[in-house]
Amino acid sequence: MQRELDLHIEQLTTEHIAAGMSEADARLAARREFGSLEAVKERCRDTRGVTLIEDLLKDVAYAFRLLARSPGFTLAAVLSLALGIGANTAIFSLVDAVLLRMLPVHEPQQLVEVGNRLGEGRLSYPMYEAIRDRNDVFSGVLTLPDGRFAASVYLGDIDAGDVHVSPVSGDYFAVLGVSPVIGRALTEADLVAANTTVIGYGLWRRAFGADPAVLGKGLRISDRTYTIVGVAPADFTGVATGHPVDLWVPITWTDRRSLESPATLMLRVMARRKPGVSEDEARANMELLARQWSAEWKFEPPMQVDVTSARGGLTQLRQGFSRPLLVLMSIVTLLLLMTAANVANLLLARASARQREIGVRLSLGASRSRLIRQLLTESVVLGGTGAALGLLLAPVVAAFLVRFLSSAVGTIDLSFSIDTRVLAFTLSTSIGVVLLFGLAPALAATRLDLSPLFKGGSASVRGQGPTRPGRVLVVAQVAISGVLLVGAVLFTRSLQTLTNLDAGFRRDNVLLLHVNTAAEALTDVQRVRLYERVLDRLASVPGVRSAALSSESLFSGNAWSEAVNTPSFAPPPGADRQAVLLVISPGFFRTLGTSVLRGRDFNTHDHGRAPTVAIVNEAMARYYFGETEAVERAFRLEHDSFPQHLTVVGLVQDAKYRSLREAAPRIVYLPYLQVPGQLGSANIAVRTAANPEMMADLLWKEVRDESPYLRLGGTTTQARLVEGTIAQDRMLAQLSGFFGLTAAVLVSMGLYGLTAYDVSRRTAEIGVRIALGAQPYDVVRLVLSHSMVLVASGVALGLAAALALARLVETLLFGVHSTDVITLALSASLLLGVGASAAYWPARRAAGLDPIASLRHE
Repeated sequence: MQRELDLHIEQLTTEHIAAGMSEADARLAARREFGSLEAVKERCRDTRGVTLIEDLLKDVAYAFRLLARSPGFTLAAVLSLALGIGANTAIFSLVDAVLLRMLPVHEPQQLVEVGNRLGEGRLSYPMYEAIRDRNDVFSGVLTLPDGRFAASVYLGDIDAGDVHVSPVSGDYFAVLGVSPVIGRALTEADLVAANTTVIGYGLWRRAFGADPAVLGKGLRISDRTYTIVGVAPADFTGVATGHPVDLWVPITWTDRRSLESPATLMLRVMARRKPGVSEDEARANMELLARQWSAEWKFEPPMQVDVTSARGGLTQLRQGFSRPLLVLMSIVTLLLLMTAANVANLLLARASARQREIGVRLSLGASRSRLIRQLLTESVVLGGTGAALGLLLAPVVAAFLVRFLSSAVGTIDLSFSIDTRVLAFTLSTSIGVVLLFGLAPALAATRLDLSPLFKGGSASVRGQGPTRPGRVLVVAQVAISGVLLVGAVLFTRSLQTLTNLDAGFRRDNVLLLHVNTAAEALTDVQRVRLYERVLDRLASVPGVRSAALSSESLFSGNAWSEAVNTPSFAPPPGADRQAVLLVISPGFFRTLGTSVLRGRDFNTHDHGRAPTVAIVNEAMARYYFGETEAVERAFRLEHDSFPQHLTVVGLVQDAKYRSLREAAPRIVYLPYLQVPGQLGSANIAVRTAANPEMMADLLWKEVRDESPYLRLGGTTTQARLVEGTIAQDRMLAQLSGFFGLTAAVLVSMGLYGLTAYDVSRRTAEIGVRIALGAQPYDVVRLVLSHSMVLVASGVALGLAAALALARLVETLLFGVHSTDVITLALSASLLLGVGASAAYWPARRAAGLDPIASLRHE
């Protein structure tokens, strides 16, 4: 490079000598014309990129030194970014685990679910058999119950701990394409004896020390012994995300009576599409099949089935929380935008304080692009530090969300490893945020008019007022905060409406015990008598106020329905004539807290030899009898188990059955002494005087001591079941409320900083006003008026945006409209109050300025 530069200088010297100059003068003129050799070398190196890495390292080191000199600014910016990036990463991790991640099976994209559109996806076992044997579009079909069962496992006399069991069809592993690491999978032949099991990899390591000789060993669940025939792969824990399974047993482990009934909708069905078969073709084939079995089994209205993708598995989380998670993702994205705006405001204020430094560097010849690169490097350092802290914060936030969901819908086990997708999301988010908050302040800071600087004043931004970008950012922050606050208030009011809703029963202090019996050991009558003794025994336990049983628990999601015929009701063809049937014991309404409005409750005289009777709710009476005076009216159920007419002996208030959001269905209550065959398993409800969960072990011991034929299928509380149906509402309300308040805090920080800077910039003006007689309240009013104009503008924009976006969450609300005036007014008032509070303190300090000191200010 030196030789090339010398050549250029010699050429210029020769040209000057040819023009008549002496050699000495020509060489001096050439040197003067060419300029500094070192500066030219630096420019050449910059052009070739030779010093780029070295300069970047210097910029990074300089950025760290500058940030270390301003710990308050650095801490505020980094924590804001960590909050925004961490929240986004946590929600994305949850979205990825619940909605995006595919099952670790063979070609998961070919898996679909065949489900009932009106029954939360559930079908019956005869429907599964019809799909398996009569379809033209699937290469394999499997079924399993909707959920898993908790049980205690014993290896001989050694307690191996609690496990989760999933009864499955014999073709379960074959359809999924999952091969055990040792042994074999379950087959159709295992359904006959129902005494074999495939265990999970985790249980194999935990209970057997990963011993390959585990095949052929037995383990006991309650009173049944199963032989281990295989061990599942380590990465396969079932088809329900968040609900891992430890043991798979043949589905005939389930009560056989329930399996044989076409109307008992308790199973989920998955299938693998044949190559070349689309979901639409599979759906058309299933709709035709559904019409066939509806005619065969006399379903009215006909069964409606749907075919949806099951590449991510079957899970309550996927069904119930897909839209809320997407809404939360949108909320935290808005929060991240607010965070970027807040940090940009901080950088603008910092750039204003560094005007003299930047002006000197520009006057000494630094290019604008070089300064922009330096300022962007500082932003990258801030963004990188915030992203690193956000990655550390994300698993904590995600684990909190999982615990939150587990408290409502049962234990959830999700892994949140920082994989390539999460890292890619965080990296792209960080880059976007850096560009958002770093570029505008860098551009604004380098557009300086240097004339005032050289005259002893401060440099100013050319072409605009010094705080215009900050004002725009504050307006944007207020607008985004307005959207978040409107959403938070809407979700909170919706949750409050659901929580205070009269469900038709009292959910507090009710423990639910799901009890099974060994079906081959007891007759129907013996089973019912055993349940009678259990109820009497539980009722005598201190702290128990009453006990009753039912075929299903309210809000369990399960339902048995049949068509109803009454002499006075002539429905049009295709009309819905279904009513939910619930088999109960005397005292059920007293235990649940449901009022008997007319007539009587069941008693011990309603046995198998007495006239068949029923109790109906208000919805049933209005629909079939046209009035609520239904006592002594008769009707008939279109089921072989009910050949006789049923006489109504009581009318009870409507009670919610599946969800607080749904209207109370038409319910027919039947006495358990007259329908003993429907109680292969039972749900015992126990109302206690204290916390029911603290009495669960004691009450189950009382049940177990009554008979060795009883086994526990699980315990929960009525309040937990109800809470599970509004878990998404509670999650949306609490998290949107937290993020909405966080947004309000960010708004107050941004407005406070802007107002404080504006006051410092106008110190001399304010001093003149005070010297000319302005009162303190005049100064406060002046400062507040400037700030509140920004807040009011942001509020107006935010409310307009909230109204435009509120329709997207309309279906997630209950009892409140998305354009609710109270919500809009409350959100606007809160933002205006936050804005006034944030601007008041700088305004108050401005009112207390000493006019002499103010006039001496620059």
